[in-house]
Amino acid sequence: MEKPSELSRCLVTISDVSNVEAHESSYLGGGSSEELWITMGTALTPVDCYVELLLQQMLTNEQSKCTISSAKRGDVTFIMKLVRIEGQKYYYQLTVPETLALAKQYKENGVKMFSKYPLFAHAYFNQAVKCLLSWSPIDQLDPAIEGAGTIEEMQSLLETLYLNIAACLIKQNRFDEVLHVLRYTDQQEHPSPKATYRKALAQFKVKRFTEALATLERIDYASSKECVALHAQIIQTRQQEDSKYSSMVKKMFA
Repeated sequence: MEKPSELSRCLVTISDVSNVEAHESSYLGGGSSEELWITMGTALTPVDCYVELLLQQMLTNEQSKCTISSAKRGDVTFIMKLVRIEGQKYYYQLTVPETLALAKQYKENGVKMFSKYPLFAHAYFNQAVKCLLSWSPIDQLDPAIEGAGTIEEMQSLLETLYLNIAACLIKQNRFDEVLHVLRYTDQQEHPSPKATYRKALAQFKVKRFTEALATLERIDYASSKECVALHAQIIQTRQQEDSKYSSMVKKMFA
């Protein structure tokens, strides 16, 4: 008996599904007890992500009554049986090209889920980063073995993922963590406009106005409408904050 790994393919039967109509799901769409193949790590809706998590806790031939709770749309319940596992594999067994391919898959899943389900997109982006960082330090991989193009692609993808994670954190108002994720830009001579904007926005939100302006001024921010608007907002807000402080001091010593 074994449990599915995060990289396996599972044959399951799902029956007695209730209240799935209120939710998006590819896995729970059938009404009868039909066999279904689920490839782990491919879910694109919250319910299907939870189905995969539940499946990872099950043993071969185990049948379970499952409940996915939702405060707004009510509980989804169903009976799932794990019939067979194929392609059982673990992260540590992957080669560099396999790891890169998996990280790309997770990244694409996150991109597809970002607009409607940013928290689940965030989880996928995190998984993709973990895949790549399992080969850290990437710049010390041997180009003769892995290929210079592969290494460059891994580094480029890692930077893109950090930007995506920063976008997810901004949606959650976790601005201090945005600054932590984007700290790699401190070492770059020419940081990207997108990374610059998100870093400056986070600094602005935590009222580090001088640092936010300095961040924007590292690039030609006038060429970006977003950056120009943020620069003006920072200037205006800093002036308002200075005015409030001066007024408060006058009242204290009047």
